[in-house]
Amino acid sequence: MELPDKLTGRVAFALQLALLRAQRMGQAVLDELGLKGREYGLLALLENGPLARQHELGAVLGMDRTTTAKVVRALVERGLVVRRPAPDDARTLVLALTPAGDRLREEAAVALAECDDAFLAPLPAPERDRLHAALRHLASG
Repeated sequence: MELPDKLTGRVAFALQLALLRAQRMGQAVLDELGLKGREYGLLALLENGPLARQHELGAVLGMDRTTTAKVVRALVERGLVVRRPAPDDARTLVLALTPAGDRLREEAAVALAECDDAFLAPLPAPERDRLHAALRHLASG
């Protein structure tokens, strides 16, 4: 269906359409790895070590505490994440990647980078770089 310019001419609508396409492509890649987007998000946030508390990770990804708990539980049950006492407070648990979780995170990162390349294929390289820089600038406010 051909969309009218009154819709596609709006920045928010064009961004929404592009985001929907990118999300569908990304989720198809993650489905092949047995991951959901939120699960990958948590694995990616844990890449640099076990210093993140569960509620902090969820907040970064825009998840409420209940959803975060469900996602973390699923990752723990699959052996991708472990809970450990925080170094500064043994009563507080932090999350850490297991070796299997780190391998899956890396595999997903590579697959998603390839997905991004496919999504951006219609744009020449300089335009891709400008788009990415502009989106980061807009996202930061």
